[in-house]
Amino acid sequence: MNGLTIKFGEEAPHRIGAETVVRYEQDGASLTVRRRYCKSCLLCVETCPAKILELDQDDLILVADIGKCIFCGACAGRCPDFVFVVDSGKGEK
Repeated sequence: MNGLTIKFGEEAPHRIGAETVVRYEQDGASLTVRRRYCKSCLLCVETCPAKILELDQDDLILVADIGKCIFCGACAGRCPDFVFVVDSGKGEK
């Protein structure tokens, strides 16, 4: 399994492999996305209050703009396949 870290302000690669675990970071908070678990159900996309989640060309979840993420954990709470791990940076996961 490959790992990729994308910090706020950095541009994500145009194509991210299905096996890649992506960690998005912003101001001490992080959102880890385990893409290989994604089943393209769109529950997280519909739940995200910041509207930053979308499916990519492989129909796997992708964070469109980590700068707009509020690290609320709605995606992690709604996803039946444990794709997301949210760390608000406040000692809570």
